[in-house]
Amino acid sequence: MALSNQHCPTCQSRRQFLGSGLILGAGLLLPSLSIAGNFHQMNGDILINGFRANHRTRIHANSTISTGTASSTAFVIADNAFMLKANSQVKFTPVGHSRTAIATLRLITGGLLSVFGPGPKKLLTPTATIGIRGTGVYMEAQESSSYVCLCYGKIDLSANTQADKTQELEAKHHQGKNIAKEGAIEDAGMHNHTDEELVMLEDMVGRKVPF
Repeated sequence: MALSNQHCPTCQSRRQFLGSGLILGAGLLLPSLSIAGNFHQMNGDILINGFRANHRTRIHANSTISTGTASSTAFVIADNAFMLKANSQVKFTPVGHSRTAIATLRLITGGLLSVFGPGPKKLLTPTATIGIRGTGVYMEAQESSSYVCLCYGKIDLSANTQADKTQELEAKHHQGKNIAKEGAIEDAGMHNHTDEELVMLEDMVGRKVPF
């Protein structure tokens, strides 16, 4: 007489094995989807790590993203949101082997508006280094100078040629600086980014602007 599943140790072991496999499979698949960043807006040709991206392309904390002429994009990595302007390139470096935690962000060329969640990060341009702990920043990078606007929050700002001289800045609503290749840091106004763009980026990560 055949044993029922209830009294069959072999059947029970098989069910437990299959159940564990399903749970393990979900544990392997779901985090990879949840930790990956994604594009919210794409205008024109966008490259990620040298390959053309689309709305299904996932973004991790070791990605390099580039835009062409008349192209721009808005995207999210973890609790950080970004808007990359036309003719721009940004390279992210992760914390260790993390796929979401950003250690550094290097704006190689062009313009980038960013809003960050809590935690220390370092932002780099050809002429400036910015240390942050959750704030909103707009940057423009050229070979001979950089523009940095602290939209709100706090940053430590220094010229790359004078790294030992740091300015501690705090702003509730935009404080702009020009950083020359020679090391001079001068006051500047607000340009090439808007409050509406900041509102959009913060909304992408479920936050509101503080102003």
